[in-house]
Amino acid sequence: MNRLLLFTFVLLSQQLAAQPMSWTTACSDKNFCLNQNSCTQGQVFLVEKAVTNCSSPSINYSYRIDLNNDNTVDIQSSDDTVSGNFAKGIHKITWRATDNCGNLLQCTYLFHVKDCQPPSLLCINGLTQGLEAPTCSETFMASQFVLSMSDNCTPTDEIEIGIRRTGDGTGFPTQTSLSFGSCDEGFNQLEVWVRDGNGLTNLCNNYVLVQDSDQDCECNEDADVYINGCARSGGNKKIAQFRLKTKLETLPGAAVPLNETFTQIIEDSCYTVHLENMPFGDSYRATLSAEQKFGPLNGVTTYDLVLISKHILSSEPFTSVYQSVAADVNRSNSVTTFDILETRKLILGIYDTFPNAPAWRFVRPAANPSQVANFAALQDTYQIMLPNLLDDLTMHNYHFVGVKYGDVNGTASLNGEPSSDDRYHAPPLLLRTEDRYLRRGESTRVPLYLSEPALLDGWQWLLEADPSKLEILGIEGLSPEFYHLQGATLRVSWSEGQSRYFDAQQALVWVTVRSLQAGRLSDALALQAQHMRCEAYTERGRRPMALYFGEDTGAGVLFFSPKPNPFVSETSFEVLVQETSPAQLEIFDLNGRLVGSEQYTLDPGMQSLRLRAALLPTKGVYVYRLRVSDEVSSGRLVRME
Repeated sequence: MNRLLLFTFVLLSQQLAAQPMSWTTACSDKNFCLNQNSCTQGQVFLVEKAVTNCSSPSINYSYRIDLNNDNTVDIQSSDDTVSGNFAKGIHKITWRATDNCGNLLQCTYLFHVKDCQPPSLLCINGLTQGLEAPTCSETFMASQFVLSMSDNCTPTDEIEIGIRRTGDGTGFPTQTSLSFGSCDEGFNQLEVWVRDGNGLTNLCNNYVLVQDSDQDCECNEDADVYINGCARSGGNKKIAQFRLKTKLETLPGAAVPLNETFTQIIEDSCYTVHLENMPFGDSYRATLSAEQKFGPLNGVTTYDLVLISKHILSSEPFTSVYQSVAADVNRSNSVTTFDILETRKLILGIYDTFPNAPAWRFVRPAANPSQVANFAALQDTYQIMLPNLLDDLTMHNYHFVGVKYGDVNGTASLNGEPSSDDRYHAPPLLLRTEDRYLRRGESTRVPLYLSEPALLDGWQWLLEADPSKLEILGIEGLSPEFYHLQGATLRVSWSEGQSRYFDAQQALVWVTVRSLQAGRLSDALALQAQHMRCEAYTERGRRPMALYFGEDTGAGVLFFSPKPNPFVSETSFEVLVQETSPAQLEIFDLNGRLVGSEQYTLDPGMQSLRLRAALLPTKGVYVYRLRVSDEVSSGRLVRME
C-alpha cells in the first residue's frame, strides 16, 4: 500500500511539474441567444479560470476579441470575464493567463450570437374532404392549415411555409401543397412547417380525412420509389450545395408514356430522390447525374501545376484516378504538359473557364481508385432499371464523387465557404525592393528580390498598380507563358516541374513601370491577394508572399506602408513580427496634436491593424507613428471623403 501511495505521489508531482499552468474551465466554443425583442444583439457572459503551481498563486488574465472573426482585434482587456451585449454573428476570443513565475497559458475559441427563437405556429385541427368524379382528387395548400404564424425577427410575409406527409422525409419540406386522391381514402397524417430567415423551424402535426361517400372514385394504385445516396470528394469530404438531376422515362410499351426531368439542390451531402405516382405494371428507367457551379478557379493554384509536373516526370506520381481526372482539363483521358498550359492560362486570367471542361465533374465511385490511369472506369451517371414495377421501392448507395477540374491537391471549397486550406502555417516569404520617388512620366525598372535564399517548386502572385498613379509596362526574367499583363494587373505563375534555387542577392524579376503622377513607388504598387493567392511552394508546404519596400535590416519587425493611402472608410497597417510584441499606433495632426491612439498585442507573423476613418476628426492630412517593441515607423496619412 505504501509503495502504491508513493508511486501516485511521484506521478502527480511529475504531472504538475510538466504543466505549470492549466485551465480549469472548458475554454471551448459557445453559443448565445439574441435578447428578447432584439434581432441584432445578445447578452454574452464568458469567464475562464486557470490554476498554477507557482509559489505565488496570483494569476493575471487578459483577452482579445475579434468581432465577426475577420482577423482584426476589436476589443482587448485585462480581465477574466466578458459580460455585455454583442452583435449577432460569430466572434473570436483569445484568452491569456500569466502567473508571477513567467508562465503563459492561451486559448482561442468562437462564440456565436444567434437567433434561438423559432417562429410561432398555430394550426387548425385537420380537414375533411369528400372526393367527387371526375377529378377524384383535391389539392391543399400548406397555408390552409395555418391559423396564425409570427416570428421575432422575420416579417410574417417572409416566413417560409412547407408541407409533407408524415414520414415522407426529414428537414424542411420542399413542397407547399399536397394532393390527395381516391387511393388516399381515410385518415392521412401530415406535417405543416414554417421557417424564419435565420433557418429556425417549427411544425404542427395535422391530418386530412379523405372520404368517398358515393363510391364514384376508383383507386388507381401507383408506386413510390426512393433512391438514396451521398456526394463526397476524392478525399472523402462531404460536398454540399450541389445540383442533382433525375430523368425518369417509361420503356416502350407503357400504358401511359412518361418522360420527365427534374432537379434538386442538395444542401447537405446526402440526398433522396422521390419518384411518386408511378403506375403499377409499367417499366421505367431513372437516370441520375450531378453537377456543381463553384467557380472554375476554386482551389486551383500554381501548386497544382507543380504536382502535375511531378506526376508527368514520375518523381511523385498521383495516387488516385480522381487526381488524374482533376489534372485532365482538356479531357483527353491522359495527363500531359498541355493540361499544365491550359490550367496556367486559367490561373493567369487568360481564361475565365476551361475551354474543354466544366468546373466540376461528378462520377460514380471507382472500384479501385489507385488505378490512376483508368479513366474508362469512371461513369458520370446512374441508369436504374425498374422493370414491371409492382410495389414501392427504396434503393440505397447511389453515391457520387465530385472532382474539381484543375484542383489536384483537393483544396477547393466543397460548400461555397472558404476552404480551411486558406490558412498558412509558415512565415511570409517577402518580395523586396527599394522604395523610390518617381517624377511624372518617369519610367524605371523595378527589381524584385527574395528576402532570403529559397529552394522553390513554384510561386504565384498578382502585382497591381494604382491606375491613376502608375502603369506596368512589362516584366523581364520570366518566359511569356509564366505571366499575363492586363491593364494595371500583372499575374505571375511560375513552375518548371523541378525545384530551383533562388539567391536573395539576385533579382527574381524586373518590372518596368511608368509614373502617371509624381509620388513614391510604395504608394502605387502592391501585391493583391483578393483575386489570386500570393504564395510560394517549398518541400515543406505553402508560404504566403508579401511585397516589402526597403532594405532587409534583419530586425525582428518589418513595417509595410498603410494601404490604401489616401483612404475613405478605413486603411490597414501591416506588420511582420517575429515574436509576440506590444504595439502602439498614434495619429497626429499637422500641428503635432495627438488625435488618436490605439494599443495592441501582436502575435508572431503577419498582422494587420485597421484604422477606421471615424477615429479621425475630419478629412485632411495626418502623421502616424507606429511603434512595435523598440522599432518605429512613421509617415503621412491622408483621409478623404
